[in-house]
Amino acid sequence: MRVIDLENINYAMRNETQFVLRCEEVFHDKISSAAASILADKANRPFVALTGPSGSGKTTTAMRLQEYLENLGVHVCLLSMDNFFLPLDQRPPEAVDWESPYCVNVDLLISVISQLSEGREVDVPWYDFKAGKTGGYRTMQGSKDGIIIAEGIHMLNPLIFDKIRGAATGVYVAPRTRIITDDDKIVRPEQLRVARRMIRDYATRGHSMRDTVERAESVDRGEINYIMPHKDNASVHIDTFHDYEPCLLAKYLCQMPNFQEELDDEFLEEHGLTDLMKIVHGVAPLHSPYVPLNSIVREFVGGSCYQY
Repeated sequence: MRVIDLENINYAMRNETQFVLRCEEVFHDKISSAAASILADKANRPFVALTGPSGSGKTTTAMRLQEYLENLGVHVCLLSMDNFFLPLDQRPPEAVDWESPYCVNVDLLISVISQLSEGREVDVPWYDFKAGKTGGYRTMQGSKDGIIIAEGIHMLNPLIFDKIRGAATGVYVAPRTRIITDDDKIVRPEQLRVARRMIRDYATRGHSMRDTVERAESVDRGEINYIMPHKDNASVHIDTFHDYEPCLLAKYLCQMPNFQEELDDEFLEEHGLTDLMKIVHGVAPLHSPYVPLNSIVREFVGGSCYQY
């Protein structure tokens, strides 16, 4: 587990633009390394099963991988597991919440992957979350010589992964770096993911910061039950933390309406986020305009060149 000091972050912030670009180069190298691993065994493993917990940046990572491989001339089909959720009225009793792998129409997902790998043109579903059912279909052209990337929180779960294990490279995506505060407290990656989601969910889903924090506890239970036990199915691991990220998250969090009122000391203590707020208040806010449009951080603060 990588560790970085708050002091090191603030020191690097003396040149914001250089700091941002250096961190982005580091992540670009991680994408390049993952692509090399995938291509090395492409003939035997044309599928990529990419997963990570909520707020990990897996969607942007999948898109970055697609973009990198396509720049090498590889035909890539990108699927989101979220579009293969079962309609609410067709879910089995085991599908107790959205975090359960039993919410997924596994047979349809595997069928689409198989047909794309055979070079067929396939109608791929998209899921209407407001209606709780499949909202329609879009056409996707497969390739016998291409790569299929399927991303979602359950892609390494045996219910899905065992059906493609012999032909798939498992990729696990999550922030892994821990931050040490000035008083030697450790801010864990799951706390950083809550900060990411507070900003994103307020802007795109209308959730208050308190709502996001409280929902995170249910999501965390799902991760412990359904995601973490299957990390070993991944042969490629990508740390999505960017060293400048706390400075950008701090800027956006402090600009949010009712920030101080919603995240008061008692609420932070109750939900184990006191040390996270030490980071928010302990870093210089990032003002550099040169955060790349394809950065993972933009999945959460906005302004991405990708459609989510």
